[in-house]
Amino acid sequence: MSAYKEILQAPPIVQSSGLSLQRNFAWSFAGNVVYALCQWGMIIVLAKLGNPFMVGQFSLGLALSTPVLMLTNLQLRVVQATDVRRGYVFGEYLGLRLVTTAIAFATIAGIACAVTHEPNTIMVVLAVGAAKSTESISDIFYGLFQLNNHLDQTGMSMMLKGLVSVAALTMGLYLTRDVLWGVIALAMAWVALLLSFDARRGGRFLPLSAERHPWLDGLEALRPKFDLQRQAALARLAFPLGIVMALVSLNLNMPRYFVHSAMGETELGVFSTMAYAMVAIATVVDAMAHAATPKLARLYAGNRLPEFRALLLKLVVLGFLIGLLATAVILLGGETLLRLLYGAEYAGYASVFAWLTAGAGISAVASLLTNGITSAKRFRAQVPMFFMVVGSNALACSLLVPRLGLTGAALAVLLASSVHMLMAVAILSYVLFRPSKEAGVVGSDPAYSDSWGSSL
Repeated sequence: MSAYKEILQAPPIVQSSGLSLQRNFAWSFAGNVVYALCQWGMIIVLAKLGNPFMVGQFSLGLALSTPVLMLTNLQLRVVQATDVRRGYVFGEYLGLRLVTTAIAFATIAGIACAVTHEPNTIMVVLAVGAAKSTESISDIFYGLFQLNNHLDQTGMSMMLKGLVSVAALTMGLYLTRDVLWGVIALAMAWVALLLSFDARRGGRFLPLSAERHPWLDGLEALRPKFDLQRQAALARLAFPLGIVMALVSLNLNMPRYFVHSAMGETELGVFSTMAYAMVAIATVVDAMAHAATPKLARLYAGNRLPEFRALLLKLVVLGFLIGLLATAVILLGGETLLRLLYGAEYAGYASVFAWLTAGAGISAVASLLTNGITSAKRFRAQVPMFFMVVGSNALACSLLVPRLGLTGAALAVLLASSVHMLMAVAILSYVLFRPSKEAGVVGSDPAYSDSWGSSL
């Protein structure tokens, strides 16, 4: 019997006790909001202590490294959170993530050398890639916390990471006036947080070996495990999600590629400061998705489709209201906000800011609908959807950016988000009317109890 079939036929595991859905959401929401604000603070620091060119270098590093890491991450955090049978142990997830992250960093280095011949920009891209690689390792521990219904640990980690990020980047920029050293300080801070918080807290949720020494505090249970057959099966299972997340990242960064190609790093820096509105809204929406994913997965697996639809609808309505409120705020005071946050040189782009925020609101609804598809373990169905979304974004950028500049890039975002939302509605409708074989495997087991409390 293959490793893949063994995983599929494993019996369901009784859900361990943890925080309620409301408490998990509160912690996830708080952590994501603080982290989003701090990430926004990093952009402000770059704009204030540096210049648009430095912001452009930093943004290019993110635009080149994030899609590669999203592909190689294989979205293992989501696979962990929806693994209702506990088919894999933590060490197998960690071992696979370490291997794929090393491959990702080597790929990022090659792309950086191919895209630009400016040595300082290449080094900035590599430093950003190192920081994001560290974040990928932390993500596996977040999956462990999420699996055990303890998003309080994730929330605390994200709060600490956000505050440390701003402090490290500010210190590096202030002392050197060089974005490279600022990003190096950022990467070092993330490594320290990974070892001192994520790994140590993660050890509390793992079975301890007989050789445990008290001073290790469970860290011996965190050793990565390597089993070629089983981890190849895990990679095959998760690979569609890796493609999906790479496409999601490509879609997010597509306008940046066209802006950088047509206008250079300075205009890219201007666009990226305003495009961060999308990241801020997405971060809040991700908090809701991460808190609800395990429960949505159990509801679908238990064939409790009316409850699945009700919870997902509440999430979608909340996402819509968040996007609507953000767009209204930018329409009323976008120019003032740009001047206060970034400086007078950004204030003339208020209309671009508004279009980007509207696109972010539509994207928030589309992302929550897609989370419902993911919770139903319909991974492969998302691949053609995101190919269509990325294709529409690339086509719009190629037509609009050369003619309308940054406004064209913002309109391309709006168009691609609308395509995403419509296709997600279509796929989710099919999923709900044609449940997969995953539905019913948990609900038939009387030992399996839903300990998350009432829905939102």
